[in-house]
Amino acid sequence: MMRDLFKKTASEPQQSSAVLRVIGDRSSGKTTYMASLARWPNADPSSPVQSVISVNEAGEELITKAQNLLEQGLALEPSNLDASAADIKDYTLRITLKGQFSWKNAKASIGSKLVNLNISCKDYAGEFFADLLQQSGNPKLREYLDDCLQATGIMFLVDGNSRRKDLEYVTGLDKFLTALDRSDIMGGKRRISLVLTKCEQSELWVNRHKPAFVAEARFPQVYRKLQTWQQMGAGRVDYFTTSAFGMLGNNFPEPNVNLLSRGREGIAAVIKEPKRWRPFGLVAPIYWLCTGDRHKELDKG
Repeated sequence: MMRDLFKKTASEPQQSSAVLRVIGDRSSGKTTYMASLARWPNADPSSPVQSVISVNEAGEELITKAQNLLEQGLALEPSNLDASAADIKDYTLRITLKGQFSWKNAKASIGSKLVNLNISCKDYAGEFFADLLQQSGNPKLREYLDDCLQATGIMFLVDGNSRRKDLEYVTGLDKFLTALDRSDIMGGKRRISLVLTKCEQSELWVNRHKPAFVAEARFPQVYRKLQTWQQMGAGRVDYFTTSAFGMLGNNFPEPNVNLLSRGREGIAAVIKEPKRWRPFGLVAPIYWLCTGDRHKELDKG
């Protein structure tokens, strides 16, 4: 009987859930990040991620988008700013992580359970973040901010190549955090992950395993603002690097992108070789937002 009880306990996946909101500038790559996560192409056999599946219709639509557009080397359409916060697609995904220990190791076998990360995530249009700077009285902006109060975690995506927009980002972030603080009568403490996107670019790729260092070096004002917010006890902050498209090659890797433009806004690019599409760093921030812990293997990509 004890054996059956143990087998049942060990076989049931651990569950961890989070309600997330994704914010960021127009060119931060939010929709591409979400589509790449939902599609989860060419999974590395050594990755801790066993599978990513959609749980609702919106998640299925996201996978279809990725198949129809990203796999043809085309860009995704930006999110619709005209939609109300209630009408924005709420993508619900289940990410299953493999057990970390061998079943032969009885002492560690409790840790061999699969881990399910269940996330419900909305991807706001980039104009939402820009409007924080210019239209603080906009009723729709107020609606979006109220919707963010429902979230347990915020993913703040920034194109890692747009370092010259550090001042704009910190101004928008300051308004965002202030508005949340004033509105949150429940006093809930959130986690905020600053996720640097498009890190397939060589100057970011070489330091991809030092995300806090890269964040502070390229966006010093944003970094200080988030650190201050954390030190005030409002919540927790951590830093991540990611690429929705990844690299080609092992010994002499190159970005798997065709560059469309490079400027102050960052870069615009589409995937170069869809059949060799392998993103990195997508799940690490979600794991932290769900659990409060970093996952060393996910941090490797």
